[in-house]
Amino acid sequence: MVEPDTLDQPIHPEGALLPWYLNGTLREDERRQVDQHLSSCAACRAELDELAQLNVQLHEVYAAQSEPSSRLQRAVLGQVALEASTKGAKSVSGPQRLKGLDEWFRSLFAPRWAPVLVVTLLVAQLGLLLWSMTRPTLLDQVTTRGLGAPTVRLRVVFQETASERQIRSLVQGLRGRIVDGPTSDGAYIMEFPAGDQAAAQKKVDVLRSQRESVRTVEPVTQ
Repeated sequence: MVEPDTLDQPIHPEGALLPWYLNGTLREDERRQVDQHLSSCAACRAELDELAQLNVQLHEVYAAQSEPSSRLQRAVLGQVALEASTKGAKSVSGPQRLKGLDEWFRSLFAPRWAPVLVVTLLVAQLGLLLWSMTRPTLLDQVTTRGLGAPTVRLRVVFQETASERQIRSLVQGLRGRIVDGPTSDGAYIMEFPAGDQAAAQKKVDVLRSQRESVRTVEPVTQ
């Protein structure tokens, strides 16, 4: 999968609820919210389709295989741990890594490894079930993201000719917000997400390049 550009395609909180939307375990208010979001978001609709297809494939695998014994499960998990520790100590070049990964996936579907695949899927499904029992609500997810993201504050003075629409578009494009202002000299204090000094400087450079809308930009000293 290709990671989307965070500015153009922000992560949607509703996307985290798609597995429970699919199995019908959401609260009514969450279900309505996801319904409304899906009606206008092609990316989340595509992700929901992928989850549905994966669910069908998993059920087909479970139906085709008998349940492994506890002895087999312990043996498989031990072998997986051993192979992971052995392969982790080796340095492999790019083409060799891709070839090895392809061979590993093909080996999973060999008859002697079919029980291994079943056990792995069962463990993964159990982990997903345990996680779903303790998942936060949609509001908790949004609040946690907002509090945990590092930010930078900038003092921005806009051009007198800048329209409200231009200012709003610029702020939203950088995923920022106005937290104070205007001051007596027309300055606004704006807050933007920035993980480090380089990211903060990039925000400053972008704003300074918008000369039709922005007069001055200065970092706010904490």
